[in-house]
Amino acid sequence: MVLSQASLGAFLFGAPGGAVGISMHRLQELVRPHRMGTGAREVARMLGPSPNTERDYRSALEPLGLLDGPTDELPTLESLRAIVVAARGSTPLPRQVSSVERWAEVAATMVGRGAGAKATFDYLKVHEPEFAESEWTIKRLVKRLKKARGVQVDDVAIPVAETVAGELAQVDFGFAGKLFDPQQKRMRKAYVFVMVLAHSRRMVTRLVFDQKASTWCCRAPWSAQIG
Repeated sequence: MVLSQASLGAFLFGAPGGAVGISMHRLQELVRPHRMGTGAREVARMLGPSPNTERDYRSALEPLGLLDGPTDELPTLESLRAIVVAARGSTPLPRQVSSVERWAEVAATMVGRGAGAKATFDYLKVHEPEFAESEWTIKRLVKRLKKARGVQVDDVAIPVAETVAGELAQVDFGFAGKLFDPQQKRMRKAYVFVMVLAHSRRMVTRLVFDQKASTWCCRAPWSAQIG
């Protein structure tokens, strides 16, 4: 089995025009759910690559028995990388660029101005006579561009309140995607809870797998981080 250059680059380093440097733990996270008995399509859905890309990597790792075994003893990142790079072969196929990439520069400009996917789609539809992409395609493009752009100062508003130490804290939480729960040994929905101390501006975070009041209000983990 030979992996194309496009397939390898899309999984390890991001799609064309997207974020570069996706960490290699993605390969371990590909192995882990397969060892847990998760179906191939569900693995692709959880990790992000297309089913075809997931199949390419599965085909490289499965013959070596790397998709079987305990979930707490995964192959090393170095060994997985070596196997995948070797499977690519010495004559990779030409990299194919999606048709939506021609609109990436305009979309990036719109995102920089604070526009969302719908506004970007409408702008392209009105101002570009040759534009023929679907709204869903632009939605995916905008999502990738925002991820590559990273969090900006204007994206997060934390009002500064003049207060004495220990009097006030600002809290928020959000969905963090599906992550591996080491206690239940399965992929679960995860949430990140963030608290900013108003006086010192120190930020502490906690990753949890449920939204129970007892989970949020447990003092021990917070006390360890705050000091």
